[in-house]
Amino acid sequence: MQSNRSVDPRQANGSAQLFEFPCNERVRTMLRLECLTLRYSELTAQEAPSAHEAALSTLFELYDLLSNRSDIKNELLQELERQRQQLAKFEGLPDVSGDRLRAVISEITAIFSALGDVRTRLGGHLNELEFLTAIKGRAGIPAGNCGFDIPSLAIWLERSPERRRNALNEWLGPLQPLLDAVELGLKLLRQGASPISYVAPQGSFELSLTGQQVRLIRIEAQDARELVCDVSSNKYVVALRFRQLGEDLRLTPLQSEVNFEMTLCDF
Repeated sequence: MQSNRSVDPRQANGSAQLFEFPCNERVRTMLRLECLTLRYSELTAQEAPSAHEAALSTLFELYDLLSNRSDIKNELLQELERQRQQLAKFEGLPDVSGDRLRAVISEITAIFSALGDVRTRLGGHLNELEFLTAIKGRAGIPAGNCGFDIPSLAIWLERSPERRRNALNEWLGPLQPLLDAVELGLKLLRQGASPISYVAPQGSFELSLTGQQVRLIRIEAQDARELVCDVSSNKYVVALRFRQLGEDLRLTPLQSEVNFEMTLCDF
């Protein structure tokens, strides 16, 4: 399977190319929610009407993803509780900042509590808004949101950017505790392990896991070439293959080595 290049520039160091590969369905869903959330934030921060129209499509994607995973709330509650128990093991250990540890555990507890109050059925409020229902109903039709199809959308897009942005944030609001849980869970997962340097001769590399449980694999390559990293993994081995994206947008195998760092996140 091919990993997705990270859409969050805050996670990469400098000009590094960063790739992430989820090793279970829970982390895969969390990464997808993060991807959509980052896109939504980027679009709503802009002022162009076209950006806010695109944000509506992303909002619908978020709710569609969650409607296909009705168990996501319980999955996230379990993930936060697992991470809280992991952190609790560090209490009282030397070289561990007690204040910092307690602050992180307190943050997990607060988000856990807020998530527990979220309705199990997400997105019901969208169906109560005729405006959003009309837009979503034509989302699969090419150019289906033209002004003569949905006049109310055309008028809404003429409102000030601030008014549109406030509405977009309000419609996302019921999801915020869940998205906060995703953000914190992924942050703890990413920061819970240190990267190790490797070399991939001719772009290929394998590493034996010797029974190590891995939830997320992160690969970072400081390389001037435009690389794609294909990752496959099971409980015994991680296999990587780097390929280069050419000017014709075709992927070609590498004949030279690639220096990279890999983090096996299992926190």
